Amino acid sequence: MNGEVITIGTELLLGSTIDTNSIYLVEKLSEIGIDVYRKITVGDNQKRIVQVLRESLSRCNIIICTGGLGPTVDDITRESVAEATESSLEYHPEIFEKIFERLQKRGIKVSENNKKQATFPKGSIVIPNPIGTAPGFIKEYNSKYIICLPGVPFELKPMVEETVIPFLSEKFPTSEKLYTRILKVYGLGESRIDHHLGELLHSSDPKIGLLASPECVKIRLTTKSSSLDIANRVLDEMEEKIKQRLPNLVLSGEEYSLEKELDKILKQDGKKLIVIDYSTGGMLAYRLSQAKIDSFILALVLSPSQISFTPPQNLIDISNSYMLQFPSAYILAVYPNEEKRVTEAMLIFNDRRETFQIPFIGTEERDRIRISVFTLELIRRNLQNIVVSL
Repeated sequence: MNGEVITIGTELLLGSTIDTNSIYLVEKLSEIGIDVYRKITVGDNQKRIVQVLRESLSRCNIIICTGGLGPTVDDITRESVAEATESSLEYHPEIFEKIFERLQKRGIKVSENNKKQATFPKGSIVIPNPIGTAPGFIKEYNSKYIICLPGVPFELKPMVEETVIPFLSEKFPTSEKLYTRILKVYGLGESRIDHHLGELLHSSDPKIGLLASPECVKIRLTTKSSSLDIANRVLDEMEEKIKQRLPNLVLSGEEYSLEKELDKILKQDGKKLIVIDYSTGGMLAYRLSQAKIDSFILALVLSPSQISFTPPQNLIDISNSYMLQFPSAYILAVYPNEEKRVTEAMLIFNDRRETFQIPFIGTEERDRIRISVFTLELIRRNLQNIVVSL
C-alpha cells in the first residue's frame, strides 16, 4: 500500500514556515506498513491544488493533506478536494455548534467565516479536532482516500493518532510493518564510509541509506517484517557486517550519542572530564551538559583576549590548577591554531599530554559542531586505544 503527503500553504513555499508535519506523517504511516514515495508542497492556489490532488490520485491509494482548513479566504483545501473528487460541499450545523462553543469558552468572537470550518466535501468522514477549531475530514473517491488535516502540528498529531491511524489500519490491514535502525559514525566522511561498505549498500533487505550531517554520518537500515523478532535478526546481521567493515567506529541507536559513549568509558575508568574551550564558543560544554552525563563536571569558555597560543602555555597553567582540585579528572583543552588553519585538542592527565589536530577551524555554527564532535570522537578513540586506518 502506498501513499503521498501534500502540504498546502504559500508560507511553506516561501520558507517562512518550516514543514515538520510531513516528517511525522511519513514516520506514522511507515509504522502501519504504508509506503510514502512522494511529499509535495503546493501554495494556496485552488487550480494547482486540484492538479496535484488529481496527479496523486492517479498514483496512490492514500493522500494526506495538511493545511488550508482555517476560516479565511485563502484556506481552500475543502474546495480543492471537492473539485478534485467532483463533489459538492456540505454544511454540518452540528460541527459548527461545537466550534461555536469552543470559541465562546475562549472568549473569541465567532464570525460568519467560522461556518466554513464546518463545511466538507459531500460524503466525508469528519475527523474531530480535540484541541483547535479546524476539524479534518476523510473523503473517499474511487476506493481511494484523501485525508485532510490542519497544518498546526500540535493539533494534527492527536488527530492522526486517535483517528487517522486506526482508520487506515482497519481499511488496509497488513501483516508487515517497516522497522528501522540507525547507526552512527563520527569523524569519518560519507564518501569513505560509502567506499568501505561497498556492495553492502546494494542490499535489498535490509535497505541501507547514508545521511551526512555536520555531526555524524547516519547509516539507516530498514526492513519490512511480520514481527519485531524477525526484523531484529535481519537488522542484527547487517549491523554486524557493517561493524566488521568499520571496526570500532559504529554506534548503534538513534537515541545513542557520542557523549554517552564517552561517559561510559570515563565511568569505567573512574575518571571525570573538565573542558577548557576556546574554539567552540561553549558548544562542546553544551553538548556534554545536554547529554546529562555524570563524568562531565566543569567547563571554562575563554575569549581571544584571555589566552595565548604560541605555545599554549596559558592552557597548561590553567590545567595544572584544575588537576590540583580534581586529581581524577582529564583536562580537555580545545583551541585554534591559526598558523596551521586547524583546531587542536590537548588531553591532559597528570604528566600525560597528548595533542590532536582537528581538520576544521572557524566560528560558524557548522564549524563549531564539527569541532565539538570530532574532538569528542578523537578522545573516545584515544581512551580506548583505537587506531583508525581506513
